Amino acid sequence: MRSVKEYIEELEKTKSERTGVVLDGLEIYIDLWKRVLQNGTITDSQDVDEALEKIEEKGGLYKAAEG
Repeated sequence: MRSVKEYIEELEKTKSERTGVVLDGLEIYIDLWKRVLQNGTITDSQDVDEALEKIEEKGGLYKAAEG
Protein backbone atom coordinates (compact mmCIF):
# COMPACT_ATOMS: atom_id res chain seq x y z
CA MET A 1 0.00 0.00 0.00
CA ARG A 2 1.24 3.47 -0.78
CA SER A 3 0.41 6.80 0.73
CA VAL A 4 -1.10 9.73 -1.08
CA LYS A 5 2.22 11.56 -0.74
CA GLU A 6 4.08 8.67 -2.42
CA TYR A 7 1.45 8.49 -5.17
CA ILE A 8 1.74 12.19 -5.99
CA GLU A 9 5.54 11.97 -5.96
CA GLU A 10 5.40 9.03 -8.39
CA LEU A 11 3.11 10.99 -10.71
CA GLU A 12 5.39 14.01 -10.61
CA LYS A 13 8.40 11.86 -11.53
CA THR A 14 6.66 10.76 -14.73
CA LYS A 15 6.08 14.34 -15.93
CA SER A 16 9.47 14.43 -17.65
CA GLU A 17 8.39 11.47 -19.79
CA ARG A 18 5.23 13.20 -21.03
CA THR A 19 4.58 15.86 -23.63
CA GLY A 20 1.74 17.92 -25.01
CA VAL A 21 -1.80 17.11 -24.01
CA VAL A 22 -0.76 14.15 -21.87
CA LEU A 23 1.55 16.38 -19.81
CA ASP A 24 -1.18 18.99 -19.47
CA GLY A 25 -3.65 16.36 -18.28
CA LEU A 26 -1.16 14.91 -15.81
CA GLU A 27 -0.45 18.35 -14.37
CA ILE A 28 -4.18 18.99 -13.94
CA TYR A 29 -4.63 15.59 -12.28
CA ILE A 30 -1.76 16.23 -9.85
CA ASP A 31 -3.12 19.70 -9.09
CA LEU A 32 -6.55 18.26 -8.28
CA TRP A 33 -5.00 15.78 -5.85
CA LYS A 34 -3.07 18.60 -4.19
CA ARG A 35 -6.24 20.70 -3.85
CA VAL A 36 -8.04 17.79 -2.21
CA LEU A 37 -5.13 17.60 0.25
CA GLN A 38 -5.25 21.34 0.90
CA ASN A 39 -8.94 21.37 1.65
CA GLY A 40 -8.53 18.57 4.20
CA THR A 41 -10.65 15.90 2.52
CA ILE A 42 -7.66 13.55 2.66
CA THR A 43 -4.19 13.54 4.23
CA ASP A 44 -0.85 12.86 2.57
CA SER A 45 -0.15 9.95 4.92
CA GLN A 46 -3.44 8.24 4.05
CA ASP A 47 -3.47 5.08 1.94
CA VAL A 48 -4.43 5.83 -1.67
CA ASP A 49 -7.34 3.36 -1.62
CA GLU A 50 -8.74 4.96 1.51
CA ALA A 51 -8.28 8.43 0.01
CA LEU A 52 -10.07 7.36 -3.17
CA GLU A 53 -13.04 6.20 -1.09
CA LYS A 54 -13.26 9.63 0.56
CA ILE A 55 -12.91 11.34 -2.81
CA GLU A 56 -15.70 9.18 -4.22
CA GLU A 57 -17.93 10.08 -1.25
CA LYS A 58 -17.51 13.73 -2.28
CA GLY A 59 -18.62 12.97 -5.84
CA GLY A 60 -15.28 12.43 -7.53
CA LEU A 61 -11.94 14.20 -7.83
CA TYR A 62 -13.29 17.45 -9.33
CA LYS A 63 -15.99 17.82 -6.66
CA ALA A 64 -13.59 16.92 -3.85
CA ALA A 65 -11.08 19.51 -5.13
CA GLU A 66 -13.76 22.21 -4.98
CA GLY A 67 -13.93 21.79 -1.24
